Amino acid sequence: MRRRWSLEGPLPPLPWMYAPAGHSWGVSEIESTRPPLRILVVALGAFVMLGLVDGALGVAWPSLREAFGRGLSDLGVLLAFGSVGYLTASIGYGGLHSRYGTRALLVLGSGLLVVGVAGIAIAPMWLSVAAAATMIGLGGGLVDTGMNAHAALSFDVGSINLLHASYGVGATLGPVVITVSLVSTGVWRAGYALLAVMQVLSWVAIWRRRTRWAGAEPDSSEDPPTIGRGARLWLLLMLFFLYTGVEVATGQWAFTLLSEGRGMGTAAAGAWVAGYWGGLTVGRFGFGVVGERLSSRRVLDASMVVALVGIAVLWLDPIGIGHIGLPIAGLGFAAVFPILVSLTPARIGRTASTRTMGYQLASANIGAAGIPWALGLLAEARGVTALAPGLFVAATLLALTHVVSFAKSAWASR
Repeated sequence: MRRRWSLEGPLPPLPWMYAPAGHSWGVSEIESTRPPLRILVVALGAFVMLGLVDGALGVAWPSLREAFGRGLSDLGVLLAFGSVGYLTASIGYGGLHSRYGTRALLVLGSGLLVVGVAGIAIAPMWLSVAAAATMIGLGGGLVDTGMNAHAALSFDVGSINLLHASYGVGATLGPVVITVSLVSTGVWRAGYALLAVMQVLSWVAIWRRRTRWAGAEPDSSEDPPTIGRGARLWLLLMLFFLYTGVEVATGQWAFTLLSEGRGMGTAAAGAWVAGYWGGLTVGRFGFGVVGERLSSRRVLDASMVVALVGIAVLWLDPIGIGHIGLPIAGLGFAAVFPILVSLTPARIGRTASTRTMGYQLASANIGAAGIPWALGLLAEARGVTALAPGLFVAATLLALTHVVSFAKSAWASR
């Protein structure tokens, strides 16, 4: 008789998810649990929506600023409103979680995203757009932190990789949605209206599964000793700051480096930057499939090496082919953020992991703005070609912080 797998139960075991007899594949450092399929699908959908909203703004901005008579630089103002909302939600998540719990905050965050996206679609004035951007930041901060905190406590590392790969899918499709809206209707509002409808569907899915988000509340009896936790926390915050900053800076500045610094054509430079993001997304999907068979520590070690090699090739530009370092770096970066998320409970303790996740994502958000900004100042002072060695220095600091973080964990456990 053919066996059927329930959508309410865990994902069906796949052949490659099993290690050979007697081989643990080094996953003992974290709790590994495949989530129920419907919960995983809802979480993936939520991350796709986060990516869709983030990816849409850049394409919509020229039309949006024209509609409200704003200058080019006002995009930074709008992003600042969103960042303030995100930082407020992520930093305050731990305190809110202790009072309201995961499910209430996920429902609230998804609802705020509905309000924010719909607000942009119907905004009558610029102040309304700024308020909507703040709502999007608040909602995104709650959903991003809540999903990551829940996943770190109850999802296997492969599923966490799939979550972050799904964000990449959304970020890729967001510009497409707005472009189709502009081409077919001539206005950006229709695209945001469609995004609002999609976000409503995501909110409904989260609300319908709201009772399932309470299954991973931390148990303080499972916490490791608190020796050195403060130092480890700061190391983790530095890891998230450096990783996200280097990842975003590479994607933001690579086109400028290749086109203005090395004379590459617009189409070719754009294609190589797409290759960087493609390598990142494909790598996360790949690790989402085989992640359970691999040691998180070894994957992190290998990822740091591959990313450094890719950035080094981009910098040194051997025989004029430095651009091939971009997809290499993308593949190297692919698994880093999801694994750092998955290791949080083991490194900081399950009870503290939810609050810590908010701090980590806030640190990542600051790094995503701060490091590209610092490299921009370097390029203004030293020329565009200084971007490549600047990226290499930042990536080297990331790798060194990774090494120290594991050394600190080992020291604290003795």
